[in-house]
Amino acid sequence: MRNNMIEQNIIITESCTNLRMLGRNALAGKWKVTIIAMIIYVLVLNFPPTVFDALFGLNPGSVITGGETYGLDVNTYSAIYNNMPTYSLLSAIYVMLIAGSLELGQCILFLAAFRKHDIKATDIFLGFERFGKALMLLIYQTVFIMLWTFLLIIPGIIAAYRYSQAFYILADDPDKSIKQCMDESKAMMRGNKWKRFVLELSYIGWLILAYFPAAFLNGIGQLVTDNTFVLSVISIIASLFTVPVSVYMMSSFAGFYEILAGHLIKETKPVPVTVQEAIEMKHELEQLPEATEETPKAVEEPEVSEAPEDDNK
Repeated sequence: MRNNMIEQNIIITESCTNLRMLGRNALAGKWKVTIIAMIIYVLVLNFPPTVFDALFGLNPGSVITGGETYGLDVNTYSAIYNNMPTYSLLSAIYVMLIAGSLELGQCILFLAAFRKHDIKATDIFLGFERFGKALMLLIYQTVFIMLWTFLLIIPGIIAAYRYSQAFYILADDPDKSIKQCMDESKAMMRGNKWKRFVLELSYIGWLILAYFPAAFLNGIGQLVTDNTFVLSVISIIASLFTVPVSVYMMSSFAGFYEILAGHLIKETKPVPVTVQEAIEMKHELEQLPEATEETPKAVEEPEVSEAPEDDNK
């Protein structure tokens, strides 16, 4: 299970409907625990940075304009300035440090759920057991994607899909190196990047439905207050409406990895072969029985040759 045969790249030909069905089946009896785990994931990843930005952040308006109003009246400038969010270096460092471990924990959780193992909501923190490796993989992955993005947006998006399986590979075998995870992800996704994109796109309807209540809550927040910290907290709470869809997607992505890793071969169709390859394979199979029948004949040959001589005598 842990040794991925990257030389034999599996091309996923299953429809998005079947891939989503795999995700739903894996979540049977596990919806509650996975939703709670994802709520923890969202809050841990987003709430502390919001607090850090409110306490230690700088308003971009102060940095960019230096206090100059640039012809705007005081009230207009104040309204724009007060509604701008604040940012702090501390929040950026926090996200960089924990994002990799949370991502790894998320992969561990959904792979375990897909494999019908017992899971707990706190399993989302299992990635912190491999904190250093998860951090380095995140940095390595981010650098590669950014380098491709510097060329053009499209190559950056392709690179993101190319290395999308790296954390699943690390979750499946924590002993693998960062380079192995990246190389195996690249090999696995050869010919499968478009399928992964279409699979994500197939959830667009569910995401739109989830964003309606989120947008409604954000709208109420903007009517009630103009405090950026309060609005940020409301935005985080509103994002929780999308958690069930995220759980559904992550379960399907776990199934996607299981197929790529060769753990669900039966869920894929064989890659088409040419007519000539099919003839050669058939010829080789036909030759196998003849080769096996010749061996016992060769062993019995001396006895068969002696029998007529005894009869003649």
